Amino acid sequence: MASRTVEVRKPRDIGDAIRAVREARGISQEELAQANAYDRFYLNGLEAGRSTMHLTRLLRTLKSLGITLSVTFDLDRPSGSRGAGE
Repeated sequence: MASRTVEVRKPRDIGDAIRAVREARGISQEELAQANAYDRFYLNGLEAGRSTMHLTRLLRTLKSLGITLSVTFDLDRPSGSRGAGE
């Protein structure tokens, strides 16, 4: 299973990871939004990197402390499977 790790510097980095995994697994925005109890427009905003005040403040705080945030994802992991400890 090929993993990919991306350093998160801005909200768009998170959105790109969400979109890549969702598309690789053949899940529509509508399906993912319904599975997580929010509407497709919210998910569209996440994928587009539209930031919330809380996310912007979190990323700014991490940066000021020298903390690096990364996300690791597998494009070929079946939908709904979970990693160890989740």
